[in-house]
Amino acid sequence: GRDGLGWVRPEGIHLTLRFLGDIAEEQVEALGVLLRDAAAGMKPFVLDARGIGAFPNPRAPRVIWLGLQGTPESMEALRHMHARIEEGVAGLGFPREPREFTAHLTLARVRDRQSGAALAKVLEANQNRAVGSFTAASVGLIKSELRPTGAVYTTLVEVLFGAGV
Repeated sequence: GRDGLGWVRPEGIHLTLRFLGDIAEEQVEALGVLLRDAAAGMKPFVLDARGIGAFPNPRAPRVIWLGLQGTPESMEALRHMHARIEEGVAGLGFPREPREFTAHLTLARVRDRQSGAALAKVLEANQNRAVGSFTAASVGLIKSELRPTGAVYTTLVEVLFGAGV
């Protein structure tokens, strides 16, 4: 956009538990089994979208995100799901993610680094802003294709929480 940011379309906003990069078509089935195992016994849980931040940091923003918080039970459910997926993909031969997991929704990517100082002020002013809440009710394997018009997401596998319980 004219504001130096590449905004994520509303329908493209999602919580990434683990980015895998390129995967072979034959890995989809094993990843589906992994997701079904990881979701076993999970119940839907509520997360609150609160606090705007940036990666790598607010002074040099490249990605603008909305933080996710919740009750201790909700956050434990999220951590548990993330850990099961991380262990599972490592078992399938994917390299371990070295960075600590930060639950977030990506809102925009910074295209114009000149807007950094002004953006840092906006981020600071909104670091505790409450935006709303949603129910996490499924986990999925999502294919992401970057196009000039933005990312296009296709769900390859989706597992509902509470299914088969």
